[in-house]
Parts: sequence; structure tokens; C-alpha cells
Amino acid sequence: MRKLLSFAIIVCFFSCNKVTECPSYPYDYLEWLPYENGTHTTFTSGGAQQTYVFDDVFHTKQYTIGRTEACNCEAFAHAYSAVDSTGNIQLRCSSEKQSIRYNFAFEFQHYGMLANYYVPRNIDRFTFSIKNDGTFENATLLNNVAIGGKTFDNVLVVEIDTIFVNTTDIYKLYLVKGNGVVRYDYRSGQSFVIADK
Repeated sequence: MRKLLSFAIIVCFFSCNKVTECPSYPYDYLEWLPYENGTHTTFTSGGAQQTYVFDDVFHTKQYTIGRTEACNCEAFAHAYSAVDSTGNIQLRCSSEKQSIRYNFAFEFQHYGMLANYYVPRNIDRFTFSIKNDGTFENATLLNNVAIGGKTFDNVLVVEIDTIFVNTTDIYKLYLVKGNGVVRYDYRSGQSFVIADK
């Protein structure tokens, strides 16, 4: 065991002894989170409207690591909105590279009043992965879907299993590369569709 540990330390030392150039988060995957600081996106459902203003958008750029840092390059991105115009919901989108896949999380953080305080209530969290070979995990790819009077091609649909997560408000999410979120459905039957694309 001691020999194996010594060997692992030596390998890590020599493999990380030189400077490593780490690539930026790749644009192709960034297109699933196509938001910029200060931009907004609006969704409508009948007379109801939810507008999200993205005020915290970030993705890793190319950087250098040396032997005193971790051996592996990391790449991640996120786009967080402020609480929407109704004051009740926030959209948080993020992604990180892990080995042979990119993991994605799209979260709707719901807010409400508790003992006269405005606090986070619950989160509807949608997760899926895109493997290096381009295949999707925990999501369904549809050829085309009509949303808000427009037809979108290659629509990714992610669902939360409401049998096991009974606190879910929003249970189905529709995503389009280059557009991000284009629709989301509530358990109540209400659907919000993108209005500014």
C-alpha cells in the first residue's frame, strides 16, 4: 500500500510539474445557456407574465495551472437571474464538465412569505447530461415543437418525476440550443412560453 501511494504521489508530481493550458468552457455547450449580463427573457401564459433579468453570468476562459494546483482542468458556466418581475421566482442555469460529459442544471427557485419574511420556498431542479459523443442523458430530444406561435427544431425536454418529488411546482422544461429555456409547464396545467424570440 505504501509503495502504491508513493507511486501515485510521484506520478502526480511529475504530471503536474509543468504548466498546463486549460481551455475555456466550449462555445458549443455554452449555447445551451445563451444568456448575457443585463439581458432579459420574458415568458407569458394567457395574461400572466414572468420576466427574468440575468445579472450574474459567467463562464471559464482559457487559463493556466501549475504544479501547485490540481492536475485536472475544470470548465464551468452559469447564468443566474434576479428574482422575476412578479417577485416570486428566480431562474438559475449552470453547467460543468465532468470526465466524459457536461452536466447541466436548470433551477426555478420559488420565493414566498414566512412569518413576515420573504424567503426561498422550494426549488424545481432539472438536470441532464450531454456526453462527449453528443448523446443526452435524462432528457428527450424532439425533432420540432410549436411553442408560442413559433416552431423550434431539436427541442430538449427534461422532466421531474412528480411521483417522488411531490413539492414540485414546475415539472417540465423545454430547451433549445441557442435560445435556452423556451417553455416550462406547471403541475397545475399552466404553461409559460417564451415571448421575445
